[in-house]
Amino acid sequence: MIINTNVSSLTAQEASKNTNNSISSSLEKLSTGLKINKASDDASGLAIADKLRTQQTSINQGVSNGNSAVSLLQIADKSMSEQSSILDTVKAKLIQANTDTTSDDGREAIRKDISKLLEQLDNIAKQTNYNGTTLLQAGTSDNLASGGLNFQVGEKQTDTISNTSIQSNTLGLAGAKEALSAGVNDEIKNGAAELVTTVAGTATTFTGATSSDVTVSGKIGTLLAAGNLTISNANAADTAKLKELVSADFVDNSDGTFTLTSGKSIDFGTFNVNSIALKDAGNGAISITTTAIEEITVTNNNKSTAAEDLMTIGGASDVGASLQTLKNLDSGELTKAKASIFQGVIDESITTLNGYRGDIGSTQNQVESAVRNLMTQSTNVAAAESIIRDVDYAQESANFNKQNIISQAGSYAISQANTVQQNVLKLLQ
Repeated sequence: MIINTNVSSLTAQEASKNTNNSISSSLEKLSTGLKINKASDDASGLAIADKLRTQQTSINQGVSNGNSAVSLLQIADKSMSEQSSILDTVKAKLIQANTDTTSDDGREAIRKDISKLLEQLDNIAKQTNYNGTTLLQAGTSDNLASGGLNFQVGEKQTDTISNTSIQSNTLGLAGAKEALSAGVNDEIKNGAAELVTTVAGTATTFTGATSSDVTVSGKIGTLLAAGNLTISNANAADTAKLKELVSADFVDNSDGTFTLTSGKSIDFGTFNVNSIALKDAGNGAISITTTAIEEITVTNNNKSTAAEDLMTIGGASDVGASLQTLKNLDSGELTKAKASIFQGVIDESITTLNGYRGDIGSTQNQVESAVRNLMTQSTNVAAAESIIRDVDYAQESANFNKQNIISQAGSYAISQANTVQQNVLKLLQ
């Protein structure tokens, strides 16, 4: 028997200290409601739970983005709904003007009314915005469409939903594609404008300071270069056809471009060109003669609206006719014939506007579906994190009571260990 080192007491003290630590940890869990309060509680569980918490936060922000996107799309839709009402009214007034019971003075009054209605249609396109982002055209620019908007509705950068670009004004709703009759001369400033002709055997010439930069598609027939002509941006099929036409006057530059000597021509025959870009370095005229009754589309790539940068489309004779566009309805006298012609333009405008609204509606449905799915994901992710991080009170309270009893028993053991050592005194008596 020894006195200096009471091993039994030390053992009991060690056990009691460990028990008290367990009690302290149990009390911390019971007071915070968390099973993991520090990394040492469960290192791997903490890493998983934190990742799940970040995922839930990201998903919730995606839900918020989606709800904001729905608000934005509803603003655009309601504004275009008012524009639709305006076009309905304009159509009714054109029908009113296209009858002999309406006098010339009456048609002038109708023209003034239509002018104000179209002005308001353009004002709606300019003013409709969400938090400063214009929705129905590109800012205050009448001749540019708004960029397609992208909404991140999800936790990853790739979880995006987008809608198409919109140009819901008098320039964008009608006139983007117009049929040209033989002998028509017209000018387009809008870089986004396209002209379509279905007239066979009609020479179509492009002139202007920089307007020789055009894109052409369709059965274009014979291509005549007024200056050294560069052809580029051809797809595989077009490139194969161009290679067939290579000659002494038509050179393959081996860099995806071809050059046609000034004054020379090449004949595509009935080949249907997908899309080729034509540019004359000397800003000369480009002449295209159609050889079949097939439509060809010509796009002016020039984005400038300056007078010297106009692209003039010319036919066999200069009759000075005007393109039938919604914008041109507001110019000149409103005659019975004009009222009749422009009813078709209004119908086209309504069709274009309904297409924009259809895309808005489809996008809104897609966003709302994504939001509902994300809300379900958020709930499930929160539940997964809760299993790892949150304390089970029934289990932890039982553990606390167990440790508390063990602590009391440990205190009794320490007391008994000290009592046992006192037996040494009996040996010394």
